Amino acid sequence: MRYALLYFSHYFAYGVYGPYLTLYLGRDLGFSQMEIGWIQAAVGLTALAGPFLWGPLAERTGRRRAMLATAFIVSAALYPMYLWTGSLATAMVPTVLMGALFMPIIPLFDDVTMRHVRETNADYGHIRLWGSLAFIVGSLSIGWMMDRVPLIQFPAFVVAEMIAVLIILQFPSRDLDYRAEKVRDLHFWRALSGSFILFLVAAFVGRVSTVGHYAFYSLFLEEIGASDSMKGIAWSLGVVAEIAMMLVAGRIVRKTGAYQLFLWGLLGSGVRFALYAAWPTIPGALVGQLFHSLSFGAMHIGAIMLIMELAPAGRTGTGQMAYAALCIGLGNTFGNPLAGLAADMWGYTGMYLASSVLAFVSAAIFAPLIFRRKAAVKRVQNER
Repeated sequence: MRYALLYFSHYFAYGVYGPYLTLYLGRDLGFSQMEIGWIQAAVGLTALAGPFLWGPLAERTGRRRAMLATAFIVSAALYPMYLWTGSLATAMVPTVLMGALFMPIIPLFDDVTMRHVRETNADYGHIRLWGSLAFIVGSLSIGWMMDRVPLIQFPAFVVAEMIAVLIILQFPSRDLDYRAEKVRDLHFWRALSGSFILFLVAAFVGRVSTVGHYAFYSLFLEEIGASDSMKGIAWSLGVVAEIAMMLVAGRIVRKTGAYQLFLWGLLGSGVRFALYAAWPTIPGALVGQLFHSLSFGAMHIGAIMLIMELAPAGRTGTGQMAYAALCIGLGNTFGNPLAGLAADMWGYTGMYLASSVLAFVSAAIFAPLIFRRKAAVKRVQNER
């Protein structure tokens, strides 16, 4: 239950951070889409330090509890700094620091949770869905309260992260503070397989296709006439669909495998963004959110499980950080400015159409891995 509570508290904070920071930057501070894109890109750029710092540090020292608690505390102190920003340059200060300290929390805790899943035969999706529930509660409640209490998102974020600190301190040391297995090749990058590299490339392109949605969906809703309360409902509808996927993902993986689940996520993203482009209305924006079950739920769970299979032996923590940094971090770095530029040039319809094309490209990149996997399974069966 501690794992579920920690996901809940941290993702409540993420439900405040994700939907409403860009809205604050655009509506309250008057930043352009391109400027918001650069701010979001800075988060991804600083998150690139993950595989080089956070992963090896966790695996060599084993001090995961202290690392997570520190990240929660510092993030809680940093987020309110946006209240004192008035230009792109000053907004970059908390942005860079948040990228370095807030963004690595999720892959670090995902690795801890997957260790718990392997040891207890628990279902990762059933644990992770508590984070999704928290995102709903955070985005809905803050969206409702912002209509009445301006800037409530900042103290709400601080409170949620401090609760996460209290929860992490309740974990027994043996559950979190462990070192990586001793492995023959300690050089993570030299130990990567071709399959893992191809997976990272596909995941990177897939992430680039999605970041425009996460950065500008609230502003897209604003343009088509949605209220702040409706924005919270729209974001939450996507997470409801995500939760539904997490409830059944374990059974899907046992039946079809993580490879197929990840591919469905990429294809679902392509369909979702094409729908936003073709139907730019509040009903269309809400229907598109149902595809979040695939473009996040299936993609995320598939990716986390693929990392456990494809990462070098004993280096799954660094594997999670590599995925977070190179796919999510670098994907944000490239994707956000491109999405901001596309939104400025072609409007949100053009931006979503470009996102759809990229999602289908990422699926095409990943598809050979499925054929390679099926061929390997067939060879093993023939040898028996």
